Amino acid sequence: MNELIIIKTTVKNKAIKINLINELIINDYVSCINVVENVSSHYKWQGKVEDEKEDILFIKTMKRNEKLVYEVIRDIHDYEIPEIITIAIDNIDSSYLNWANESVVSKKYD
Repeated sequence: MNELIIIKTTVKNKAIKINLINELIINDYVSCINVVENVSSHYKWQGKVEDEKEDILFIKTMKRNEKLVYEVIRDIHDYEIPEIITIAIDNIDSSYLNWANESVVSKKYD
């Protein structure tokens, strides 16, 4: 399956962010991760309004590894319920798609 997707998650702990990035990149589960640092997140958690500084991770991988990436995020993340959202891509440059597809290995997460 040669469909590129973007998986979005947020983190506030720098060590968790580095662990996620390393696990995903070193093992070739993903082709690229873009990090947008220090965004302001506002939400309600357990009846209380929260305001946190977080980093957004835009994780680019192939559709075949979607469940694998979700599993890695859940295993490493320190949030009880981490944000894990898949963004579908309508159009993509064929050269970039080929590079991403060749960069991502289909493996089982240990």
